[in-house]
Amino acid sequence: MEGTQRTFERLTLNERIQHIVLVVSFMLLVITGAPLFLYKWAFFHTIMPTEMFFHIRSALHRAAAVMLIVLVLYHMGYILFTRRGRSELKEFLPRIKDLRDFFHLIKYNLGFAKEGPRFGRYNIIHKFEYWAVGWGSCMMIVTGFILWFEVQAMIWLPKWILDVTRVIHGYEAILAFLTIIIWHFYNVHFNPDVFPMSKLWLNGKLTEEEMKKYHPLEYEELMEREKKKY
Repeated sequence: MEGTQRTFERLTLNERIQHIVLVVSFMLLVITGAPLFLYKWAFFHTIMPTEMFFHIRSALHRAAAVMLIVLVLYHMGYILFTRRGRSELKEFLPRIKDLRDFFHLIKYNLGFAKEGPRFGRYNIIHKFEYWAVGWGSCMMIVTGFILWFEVQAMIWLPKWILDVTRVIHGYEAILAFLTIIIWHFYNVHFNPDVFPMSKLWLNGKLTEEEMKKYHPLEYEELMEREKKKY
């Protein structure tokens, strides 16, 4: 039974709260940003029939943007100025092994390898998602600020830059949404191995069986450390 299995902490309470704040801010930004980018859709005219609703959408979008900005700044401080954060950042750094794992994973998925690659604390998918979220968040914040203070930006920037910024902001948001829904949700929720949902984002723990299956190299390292203690 899972309740009697040994568990390993993967996410601290601090990190789980950061993740929840990211989820809330991201979903709010998508929900409140879509009507502005896809304003020609009749659906959005139905759910926002008056100007008041559109102003509420605007206020919620900016509130979610501030939430994301605060989170990004906090996370940067966390990974740079705390021991735990620096350790996690080190684990997320790309390595040559990741490239070998990438080609090994392709061979395995195509049936040309009997076993998949053996991963440590984070695999190539985790690393890609982490850096993609970081890059995407920074891109959305920069372009969002330009659009938020459009009048002031027009003083220093030509109009074509604002037009390009609007396109980048909108399509980057769509790309992020599709990546989360199609890729991330499948891997952590809809994958048959974890369906209907991985509880990692709630309790921050993996069982010993899950560690052996998904993070064998890290599990072996932890066991080796325990042996040395005794």
